[in-house]
Amino acid sequence: MTQFPGHPDPPPSPDPEPPTPIPPAEPIPVPEPPHTGRHAHPDPAHDLTMEQPAVPAAGWHQPPAHGPWHARHEKPGEWQYSPPEHLAWEHSPPAAVQPPEPEPIWVSRPTDTETWQLPRRPGAAASRRSSLFVSLALAATLALCGGGAVSAYLLYRDADNPGSPDPATAVNRFLTAVYTQQDAGAAEDLVCRKSRDQNRLADRVQQIRSYADGYQGAVFRWDDPAVTSADEGEAEVGVRVVMSTEDEKTAAQDLEFTVVRKSGWLVCDVSG
Repeated sequence: MTQFPGHPDPPPSPDPEPPTPIPPAEPIPVPEPPHTGRHAHPDPAHDLTMEQPAVPAAGWHQPPAHGPWHARHEKPGEWQYSPPEHLAWEHSPPAAVQPPEPEPIWVSRPTDTETWQLPRRPGAAASRRSSLFVSLALAATLALCGGGAVSAYLLYRDADNPGSPDPATAVNRFLTAVYTQQDAGAAEDLVCRKSRDQNRLADRVQQIRSYADGYQGAVFRWDDPAVTSADEGEAEVGVRVVMSTEDEKTAAQDLEFTVVRKSGWLVCDVSG
């Protein structure tokens, strides 16, 4: 190789360093399952009765000894002290690391498909159904018999009160029982069934008696009752009742009666 003057050859370059090897890819850590509380409710989808594999209890374990025990201030070859009954704190399990408590035994609850009933005997459904029919039939019989008895009693009470031959006579007899005789029992026999209230009649008669006792020689009288309207089963009758005293004082009241016809005519309503 010809070398020209004034142009020396450059020094040779050092060999390049070998490339750094690519480190192997680290394994991707598997995510841990979600942690649940010790006393949380069990997962309903998890069968609590299935057999679980035995897992060794996790906790703190005494590390293996690397040599004979000696006091910290002793040097090798000068071990004169025997180990104490209780190990030092560094040889005891730390407070934060304690053996885990046993898990509670969960009692499985019955699901919607489970029942806690005893199996039914054959024919129990048919027996229960027949008992229900018998009860319904008995209730219907009692209702019919009871209703018939009540109706017969009410009809008997109306039949026991034959009433009056006409509306005016019915009103006249009622006024006599209330104002002249002042007898609630006699007045009760002259009214219809729906108005037959012994207590109300007795209270009304007592009011009339007390009113009359407030005057000397009080006497009640009335004109002949006048029928204002009538049909085959009901009539309206009007009458004026007058009370007079010995000192010639008078008081009058116009009354309107509703009279109905059963076996005879009976007073059913009084207004005025």
